[in-house]
Amino acid sequence: MTTNERKCQSGVIETLQSLIVAFVLAMVFRGFVVEGFVIPTGSMAPTLLGQHLLKHSDQTGQDFPVGFDPWRSVSPDKFSDPLLGRNIPLSMSEAKKLEPRAGDRVVVLKTLFPFFGPERFDVVVFKNPTDTQGLSANYIKRLIGLPGETLWIADGDIFAKRGDDAFVIQRKPEHVQRALWMRVSDSDAIPTDMLALSRPWRGPPWTGNPQSAWNYENRMWVCNTSEPSSLVWDQNKIHIDDWSSYNMLMPKQRQKPVSDIRVSATITPESEKITASFTLQAIGHQFQWLLSNDSSSLVVRTLSGELVQKVEFDCTCFENNIPTRVEFWHADQMMSLYIDGERIGTLLYNFSPEERLRFAANVVDSVPIEDIATRSGKDAKLTLQFDGSPLAITRLQVDRDLYYRSSPLPSIATKNPTASGNESLVKAGTPAFGTYPKLAVLGKDQFMMAGDNSAYSLDGRLWGNPDEFVATQIDDAPFVVHRNLLIGKAWSVYWPAALIDFGIPVIPDFGRIRFIR
Repeated sequence: MTTNERKCQSGVIETLQSLIVAFVLAMVFRGFVVEGFVIPTGSMAPTLLGQHLLKHSDQTGQDFPVGFDPWRSVSPDKFSDPLLGRNIPLSMSEAKKLEPRAGDRVVVLKTLFPFFGPERFDVVVFKNPTDTQGLSANYIKRLIGLPGETLWIADGDIFAKRGDDAFVIQRKPEHVQRALWMRVSDSDAIPTDMLALSRPWRGPPWTGNPQSAWNYENRMWVCNTSEPSSLVWDQNKIHIDDWSSYNMLMPKQRQKPVSDIRVSATITPESEKITASFTLQAIGHQFQWLLSNDSSSLVVRTLSGELVQKVEFDCTCFENNIPTRVEFWHADQMMSLYIDGERIGTLLYNFSPEERLRFAANVVDSVPIEDIATRSGKDAKLTLQFDGSPLAITRLQVDRDLYYRSSPLPSIATKNPTASGNESLVKAGTPAFGTYPKLAVLGKDQFMMAGDNSAYSLDGRLWGNPDEFVATQIDDAPFVVHRNLLIGKAWSVYWPAALIDFGIPVIPDFGRIRFIR
């Protein structure tokens, strides 16, 4: 063998050795450090998207994803522009486009949980306890319940306690809350061609009072008086409930009114003498954000006007002809005021889950709590009020929070065998797990998970019995996820919503690469 032949053979061997080592390292890295997963369904929408269509509105210029099942026929008349109203169809040319996009691909940190326990509201990948060996073996949901807790889902929010302690509302961290706000209305979203609409647009969902003082033109609300005036939300034009444009092709369900709402606007007054306020009437109370030029306050009152709580703080809110961005937050029994992106003040109130349900349903103590446990509240009433200066308002937006439903158990809850003693827990038609009187009592290694798209998510509220492997080897309790089934924390979307061509997701939407909140 010549010297060149020996060198060539040696190079081939070294290359093969390098490839083998690289392959082993990659498998070890994938098995123990990070791994990529694809989102198959829309149960976490709009946080994470399953296979969907990306629709475009020629009228407002907005793009929005719509969940898509290639095995179902799609009627073009089901597509509407969510920011104009659910009854305003998209143009027929756009509605007929069916260009499916693949689900988001996410990076999951698998090394985190052995060293740092999962936290509430983390997005977690885990083995599906009801089907660990099937096609849907890997699930991704948001963690809502921790070991040792008792959970109560009431009026869309999560309450938890330990032992004999009182139930306490569970509030999302600010960075999570910001990521979860879902747009309901935007003053910038107006039709560009009224004549092209197949149905008449009824105008923006705000009504000026008095009407003579207000004008809406060029995406701007203008008030021409220094006398008291207001903008009042019209629920008949756009309903604030748990409807999502992602679900517009899904079978219709009765929507649930939502009271966790953010209203934000850019206000430009002509005088520093202006006072402004926002009033949200919901959960049987009035929640008020009061702003003047030297001080502000957050107030909770009964509907009759009786003071419940009040927080005051100093701030300079408005200057002559200077735009000021204000945000009024109401979420998880917390009021917050933001001025130009900075949180100025917060008020926390603490209704128990039973109080929350009674206030929302407006029923007295003599009504048994089990009779109202699955009821939703009344429609919220929103009013922006001004006094002391003419003004202009731009980028007037309304968003709503997640709403966890208390749905009845489906028959699929018993597709796996029921362990002795659990028959009443998984009986079809009874309240969801975590709904009174079926409170979610979690053991020392049990977690509870729920999807962000609560109306169409088969999650820990509803999925029922574990499969045979989990029941015999790990935990036979229904609805829960045992610690041994956790895979890791969903960290980022690295290959978002790729356009499918020839059955292959080839063109990702790189603008949606992001960390998962």
